Amino acid sequence: MIYRSPRKAGTAGVLLAVMLAACNYTFSGGGGLPDHIKTIYVPPVENNTTQFRLTEPLTQGLLDAARSRLGAQLASEADADAIIRATITRYDDSAINFAGVEDVGAAVFQRRVTISAQVEIYDTLLDEVIWTGGGVSGVGEYTPSTETEETGQEIALENLIQKIVDGAQSQW
Repeated sequence: MIYRSPRKAGTAGVLLAVMLAACNYTFSGGGGLPDHIKTIYVPPVENNTTQFRLTEPLTQGLLDAARSRLGAQLASEADADAIIRATITRYDDSAINFAGVEDVGAAVFQRRVTISAQVEIYDTLLDEVIWTGGGVSGVGEYTPSTETEETGQEIALENLIQKIVDGAQSQW
């Protein structure tokens, strides 16, 4: 249809916009776990490092993420539709910004904590692993003059949990 009048063309454009707005488009997928997974069990995280104090916050973080970010209810292992298993495989705290100081060695201005984990989400209803993160890592930086290593650990754990959630959501 060709319009010769700018007024008619403008009216047609507004009408088209209203019609498109009235269409209720929704997109499914990418927003959580598969539809049949309503409940999740998260066993205590295993830890193959010497940083044993990381076990409980990572376990709690995964429990919280299962509810708030993946939209599932927590359940016992026997009643769960899926199980999230995680093992902390590596921990590193290294200097990333430093300067040599004569007769002292180095002055460290910034450090980086890296926490790596092996993670899998197992679908108990389908009896299969639906997502694996073989080397998922979270990173947290801190300034040793004003912050502690625990600050870097907290940031790295949150980053790690977000990567696990993102990986789990990317599959559907």
